[in-house]
Amino acid sequence: MIKIVHISDSHLGYRTRRGTTNKWAVQNYSKPYEQEIYDLFLKVMEDISKIKDLDFLIHCGDMFHNPSLHSSYPPPEPARRFLKEGLDIFFKNTKNQTHFIYIEGNHGVFRGYEYTPFESHIQKDEYPNLHYFKGRDLTNAINNNQPLNLEFPSKKVRFYLFPFFEFKNFEIYEAAYDKWVELQRPNKNDDFINIAVAHGSIADGTLHRKVNSDDFGYDYVALGHEHGLKKVSKNHYYSGSLLPMNFKEAYEKQGYLKVEIDNKILNIEEIYTNELLKRTFEIIPIDASPQHTSADLEALIRNELKPFISDEGFDPKTAARLKFNFKGEITFKKNWQINDLMAKIRSDSFSQSDKFNILQIIWKIFDRSEDAENDISTGLIQDYILEHPDEEFKSFVKEKLTEEKSQFDVDKLTQFGMNALKNALKFMEREKEV
Repeated sequence: MIKIVHISDSHLGYRTRRGTTNKWAVQNYSKPYEQEIYDLFLKVMEDISKIKDLDFLIHCGDMFHNPSLHSSYPPPEPARRFLKEGLDIFFKNTKNQTHFIYIEGNHGVFRGYEYTPFESHIQKDEYPNLHYFKGRDLTNAINNNQPLNLEFPSKKVRFYLFPFFEFKNFEIYEAAYDKWVELQRPNKNDDFINIAVAHGSIADGTLHRKVNSDDFGYDYVALGHEHGLKKVSKNHYYSGSLLPMNFKEAYEKQGYLKVEIDNKILNIEEIYTNELLKRTFEIIPIDASPQHTSADLEALIRNELKPFISDEGFDPKTAARLKFNFKGEITFKKNWQINDLMAKIRSDSFSQSDKFNILQIIWKIFDRSEDAENDISTGLIQDYILEHPDEEFKSFVKEKLTEEKSQFDVDKLTQFGMNALKNALKFMEREKEV
């Protein structure tokens, strides 16, 4: 029998981007949610290292959040320090008897470089049982027509390694990868336990179909890339991240897996680390009826914020992450009213740190075009919210200027606003959830 822990997508150094208060969990060191991920990572490494008779710890990629395809920034300095601290805890408690196998994902990698942030604080000689495989190792294996695996004859275990590789980017890559994957087919003539370790997903075309299927007959397939802990087939599992990164993941399970394989029989125990999340991570729906005035909407929003008013004020360990979803028939004027109102409420909440225990407030506005079947393009959105944009925007500007008793040229402001809106619509579909 062998005993394995399967973990992935730690995303050390992850920082919420939009709509967060500029408060530190540790002064001049790390931000609140970032620090929570560090703390949990160390707890998990401690817990894992105390599992009796553990043979292998497998990490399926994305140890760091940065760098990535869309960000060339290195991981924050604390992220690298906490990685080293986690490794020290693990190898000290296991007395360097347990193997740690890591493959690169699509995060935490400087594209095209031999050197990666994973290695910046790591002296390989310190950790003789740390086995680290980069994307470069994969491309070298393909170029040399060799398998990429790791074998432990004394334990009768063989690991087949699939670091992240966007093989579908070019036709020549895909052809070469299709051919090479056959070298990762287990030998059926021995009694080894065969385990695949991969970072990728069928959903975005980064996991090869033969790894995703049961074609190769692996005894277990440890997957990273998707952030929810789940079983995808009889022996294919994603362990997920340790905590939800964004509101899309708020209702998924995250954690890690204890895996025992005895005579080719799997026994899986799921450990849910998202249950250790101390802060509220909540999506709040608001009905934005055309009949609602700004005062009506503000009353609804303020009522939803009441549970997050605390005598103790802001606490970086428990401060809530909130997303408001406004749904209804959203006119252009109503859209601007909501954005203006939410910006004010967020500013009020963050400026009163002795009152509101809130880390993040973001919002999204869904007009009726969002529910149209099979089409949420910007063109369709324009059809709905821009039927009479000039008149609606002008009405909104007049209302705001009247409230603030300001003297400006309404027609000129309307012209500026419409130009800004048209530019913004070009990028609406690119906006990502955070």
